[in-house]
Amino acid sequence: MGNGSSKGNDLVARLSAAFERDAWINLHRYPVKIRAVDGRVALEGTLENVAAKRRALALAHQIVGDGGLIDDHLRRDPKERMGDRQLRNEVVQRLATESVFARYTLGSHTGDKFEVVHDGGPDSYQMEVWVDAGAVTLNGVVESLSHRRLAESLVWWAHGCETVDNQLAITPPQEDADDEITDAVRIVLEKDPAVHAEQLRVGTAAAVVHLDGLVATTAERQAAVLDAWSVEGVWNVVDRIEVRV
Repeated sequence: MGNGSSKGNDLVARLSAAFERDAWINLHRYPVKIRAVDGRVALEGTLENVAAKRRALALAHQIVGDGGLIDDHLRRDPKERMGDRQLRNEVVQRLATESVFARYTLGSHTGDKFEVVHDGGPDSYQMEVWVDAGAVTLNGVVESLSHRRLAESLVWWAHGCETVDNQLAITPPQEDADDEITDAVRIVLEKDPAVHAEQLRVGTAAAVVHLDGLVATTAERQAAVLDAWSVEGVWNVVDRIEVRV
């Protein structure tokens, strides 16, 4: 028992040190509670943005290793909180008006009530949105990894969204790879009206996304970087974007 406790304390110390050193995570402003028992690590807290949340989970997986389990209770600071109905309406609006999902039947749950928001017709793919206290869950079936990733990124754009549980299945199953992440990041950048995606170059190696190019403002640069972080499967983002003076 003492040995297990010692290992748990060591994991907590290593994770705390890694979080403290990481440029994306600000523990002083956004503290994270870390618990470790028998190789299982629980992370709990509110972080500044999706980048900090993704980075904390990536570091946890690297330190705990393949044999460990991560319980993710991290949330993003939404800056402006919404009621569940208001958040659901924004998420549903973003998904329903996205042309990529025109052939999808979209449904939403609020409490015990289920509503079909958009009917994609016979034999359509299906997505369902659940909202509970700032947490958005996506269920259903999509046709590719890019569709799954785009749906999640659109949800992250909802102002009151604190966390996303993406349970969308892919039919037929698809093998993931760095090129798939690159394609998804490009798509997300193209969908963001605040970003001139044609001025940016994207590459991915070992789930680390590299962004290069020129933008007009610091705000556009920040938007592009956070867009990349919103893509599922990204472990880090190397920002080499230059702001045109």
